[in-house]
Amino acid sequence: MKKLTVILSAASIAAAVSVSVIVPRAVESSAPAAQTLRAEVREYRETVNGSGSFAYLGQREITSSLPLVIEKFSVKVGDEVAVGDEIATVDRKSSAALIESLGQVRMLAIPASNLETAIAMIPEKITGDCAGRVISTAPSGTAIQSGSSIASVSQSGELSVTAAISELDIAKVSMGQKALITLAAYPDETFYGTVTDIAQTARDQYSGAVLETVVDVTVTPDAPDERLKSGLSADVEIALEDPREICVVPYSAIGQDDDGEYVCVYENGGSVRRSIATGAEFADGAEVISGVTPNDVIFKEPDKIVNKSYIRIEEQSE
Repeated sequence: MKKLTVILSAASIAAAVSVSVIVPRAVESSAPAAQTLRAEVREYRETVNGSGSFAYLGQREITSSLPLVIEKFSVKVGDEVAVGDEIATVDRKSSAALIESLGQVRMLAIPASNLETAIAMIPEKITGDCAGRVISTAPSGTAIQSGSSIASVSQSGELSVTAAISELDIAKVSMGQKALITLAAYPDETFYGTVTDIAQTARDQYSGAVLETVVDVTVTPDAPDERLKSGLSADVEIALEDPREICVVPYSAIGQDDDGEYVCVYENGGSVRRSIATGAEFADGAEVISGVTPNDVIFKEPDKIVNKSYIRIEEQSE
């Protein structure tokens, strides 16, 4: 009887050993597979973006309240003019035909009761209302609409960009901040500048079909460059802070539920839900302000394996 007991005990031990080997393999084969990654550490600084065009500091436009046809210019680009100097002569006959073609007097930017009155107001010449250097003129013989530029006069030879900044961002902008300037004319070049003026009033402008409120900010290049010309369109990126290191996690690793945003972190063979706070957003992921460190192993597609006690690691990418 004792011999039989020993034999049964040995068999029981063998069975237990067999089960201890088989069960983990079964668990592993049935466990969900997941890919992992780590947060990327990158250098970042917050910026405010705007767009506009280059113009000379103190640039003024000479305009007319009437649509006109310029016969010829009395000045050329580069000439210095004073207030009252003759800028151009007007083709009155062609200008009258232009006004008649508009059909409605109320479309004119003048207080004219009828067409005859409007035609009688056509000047023989255009004179300057400001002093400076002529930097551009409209083509002779072409129709110039009411309010459009006949000639541009600058009181300075220094170029700057006047960029429209959204009212939502203007509180972040201050004098002296550094900015990057990019131009469509030179897409592979970056120019550096400084915020030198912030308009005291806001204005409305259309962004596509959306009307938005903006504030004009002047950015002056830090160094002159012959490639920079008045009228060129430009984008500005104003730096709000010194560069700092941040953790960026791909969107594929960020989940969201009723409690907010989260990631699943690999701990003790399983996945643990960890709440996070996000900040700046990029094309490839979001800044994680809290909840994750660069040393954490994070799962992709967290909604599929959140709080699973055992996860089979399929692949790990840095």
